[in-house]
Amino acid sequence: MSNYPPNGPPPPYGYGQQPTPGSVPGYAYVPAPVLMPMQMYPPQPQPQPQPEPVQPPPTYVTNYIYQQTPQPEPYHPPVATVSQSRPVTFPGLREKLEQTLLKVDQCVTKVLRPSVIDWVNVNTATASTYSHRAFVAGKEGWDDSPLWVIRAHYNGDFVPGKFALKSRAAYIPHGGKEVPVQNFEVLLAAPHALRWLPSSHGQVPAGAIPAGNTNQGETLYIARVNHLRSTTPGKVHPSHGCSYISFGGSEIPYKQYEVLCRIVG
Repeated sequence: MSNYPPNGPPPPYGYGQQPTPGSVPGYAYVPAPVLMPMQMYPPQPQPQPQPEPVQPPPTYVTNYIYQQTPQPEPYHPPVATVSQSRPVTFPGLREKLEQTLLKVDQCVTKVLRPSVIDWVNVNTATASTYSHRAFVAGKEGWDDSPLWVIRAHYNGDFVPGKFALKSRAAYIPHGGKEVPVQNFEVLLAAPHALRWLPSSHGQVPAGAIPAGNTNQGETLYIARVNHLRSTTPGKVHPSHGCSYISFGGSEIPYKQYEVLCRIVG
């Protein structure tokens, strides 16, 4: 049995060189692969990267001392305390406050509530424009048309009288006669602010409204009486001890009458 491999003996030294021309070709040797046993080891652990050490911030040494910005002190309002001593008083302060409040109240009243009583200058042609405000004191006996309170100047006297709205005629009682007038004053007033009170012999009750005067300075007041189915306004003449109305061309006296007064109290 030959010891040569199936493909012949191994090639001579210098395998790989080209054969000499004309020479007998030799054998070619192709080595078979050889498996060599190797010892297997477990994988080596890979070293873990070490974290970089944390470097502290650099420290700077200085001689300068930093001062904090001063903050304002918190405000604490004073606490009111009740003194056990006698209270401080101001003499006369209460009276001054009451007087001031009274003046304020009077001013407010004037602004918000007009005067209860007012007199306006008119004539027989313009008087009817105040029909919505004129104070109705009586009525005519023949048709119940309204009669207003008026006053007019005559011979130095300032005399209360009447105005007939329907006939547009005004009259005052004076010197025993019924005197017609063209220019006069009309009484304006709210009905609920005034009232009629009975009186006699030249007397007038509290709250009577002064409406005129004589040339001697005597005050005259507003009166009314029932006469021949009419209710007619006129004047109270205290020194004569009676009232007077104008009617039918004459000045007629009455001892018993009513007086127009403010509502007081």
